[in-house]
Amino acid sequence: MKIIYIAAPLGSGPDREQNRVNASKWVAWVAAQGHAPVADWVILSGEWSETPENRARGLACDFALIARVDELWLVGGRISRGMKAEADEAIRLGKVVVDMTELGALPPIALPEGA
Repeated sequence: MKIIYIAAPLGSGPDREQNRVNASKWVAWVAAQGHAPVADWVILSGEWSETPENRARGLACDFALIARVDELWLVGGRISRGMKAEADEAIRLGKVVVDMTELGALPPIALPEGA
C-alpha cells in the first residue's frame, strides 16, 4: 500500500469550503484505490483561520509529511501556489509527483454512499 500525499487547491476565498469538501472526496477516492492518503491540511484548514502565520505553520506540517510519503498527487482541477510549493518540496526530496489535475475538481468516479 502506497502512502499518498494529496495536494488540492484550498484558497482563502468564498470557494474555500467547497474546495475542502472536494478535497475530502479525493482523499476517500485515493483510499478506495487501495492507497493510504495523507491530507492533514483538510482538517487544519477547518480549525485554523487563514492567516500568514497559520499558512506557514500548515506548510511546515505538510513538508514534514511529504518527506515521509511515497508519492504526492496533485488533484482538484488546477495547481494553486500552495500545491506548487508542496510539489516542489516533493521533487526536491526525490518523491514521485503525479499530476491528476486534468481530471477536474472531483475524482473521476463517485463513491457509493457510505463507502
